[in-house]
Amino acid sequence: MDNYRHLVAFKDLPDSELQWLIDHSVEQQLKPGENFVEEGLPTDFFYVVLEGELQISRAVNGRRHVMGTTPPGIIGGELTLLNHLPTSMVTAQAIMTSRLMVFDKQTFRQIFAACPNFGAYIFKIATERMQSYATFIQQQEKMAALGKLSAGLAHELNNPAAAARRSAQSLSELLPALQAHTVHLSALGLTGSQLADLDLCQNQWLVQVLSGQTLSALEQSDREDELADWFENHGIENGWQMAEIFVTAEVKLDELSDLAACLPDQFLAPVMAWLHDSLCAASLLDEVEQSTRRISDLVGAIKEYTYMDRAPVQDVDVHHGLDITLKVLKHKLKNVTVTRQYDPTIPAISGKGGELNQVWTNLIDNAIDAMAGQGQLRLITRCENNFVMVEITDNGPGIPPDVQPHIFEPFFTTKEVGSGTGLGLDIAYRIVSEHKGNIEVWSKPGETRFIVRLPVDGFKEA
Repeated sequence: MDNYRHLVAFKDLPDSELQWLIDHSVEQQLKPGENFVEEGLPTDFFYVVLEGELQISRAVNGRRHVMGTTPPGIIGGELTLLNHLPTSMVTAQAIMTSRLMVFDKQTFRQIFAACPNFGAYIFKIATERMQSYATFIQQQEKMAALGKLSAGLAHELNNPAAAARRSAQSLSELLPALQAHTVHLSALGLTGSQLADLDLCQNQWLVQVLSGQTLSALEQSDREDELADWFENHGIENGWQMAEIFVTAEVKLDELSDLAACLPDQFLAPVMAWLHDSLCAASLLDEVEQSTRRISDLVGAIKEYTYMDRAPVQDVDVHHGLDITLKVLKHKLKNVTVTRQYDPTIPAISGKGGELNQVWTNLIDNAIDAMAGQGQLRLITRCENNFVMVEITDNGPGIPPDVQPHIFEPFFTTKEVGSGTGLGLDIAYRIVSEHKGNIEVWSKPGETRFIVRLPVDGFKEA
């Protein structure tokens, strides 16, 4: 018995309790690199490290994280047994040759009656670990959510950013040619009347090139062919290249003919070259403006989503929060049909907007995953006296009946090991509870409904 007294787990135990533990346990040897328990696999064992050291790790979102080590005198396996989990939450792997005192599940349960002091020690360690473990995993969950948000934002920003860059590059190449054509045009000696006609045409076509008219591919091609033929008939080189921007500007053949009638034949080609470049420059500037506006809108959406620069508690527009969340998750909704059934009468609620958006994100993201990225998503809101009801429904395969009672439990997940933390719904549950609301789930094959009810003045009553 004296060989055990130096270990922290047994240091202050009565002799009778320590002897009971020795008599009701078995010793197990582990070689370096050997697993005692493995995450995701069934385990029914509690242990105390007698010699050596184990590394404790867990896979979080595809990456293995080391939670710590258990040197001599440290207990392990209690969280899985106390939480009645079917599989181990972690992997415990020997760092060096190790010797363990091992108890099966039945004996572990007997410890609390036979060895109350040691049982109290187990509860103390389990509570400390659960708090530390939850903090670690919640931080990983937040980082994973941030990663998803960043990936989606990067995906959405890439297209307008690339478009703006292409347009700016094309514009930088075009401006010297436009300047040269302007100088050439100035040297032609056009009359005041001719300049007035040219200015009128340019202003009208600039407005039209920015109006964004949309033609079918066939209509666009036919119009370009008509203008290209006109340019060729009037001795203008590269007319087929110039035709596209004139079609975009809705320039008609009779307008070109009227302009040509006002100019000497030798002036027509440089005038058309100048008009072509000025219209192209305007179009490119418009593309830059639209692309940068799209980027600004996305950044604004993220700012609204996180409620940056706002008080922690404010009046929250639930519809706006749902819409912003859909915008943030747009990259995952390409093959999902979203239906909104919003009650226009629901009031703003007192709450933490950023945290509520995290609830909507977790629920909608889970729904998308359940539908494997394609299906029907329905968002419903309703005013229920002093409560606002939000329902998020998907037409995925549903949640099995035996799983439903556990989905809000911390660390519970049906995803493969390493692909989830099991805290997404737990976090949603905690946030809703903090707002003095409740969340429930109804599920059957082909339909899963998450229903959240939030009091209008939940935080004002705090």
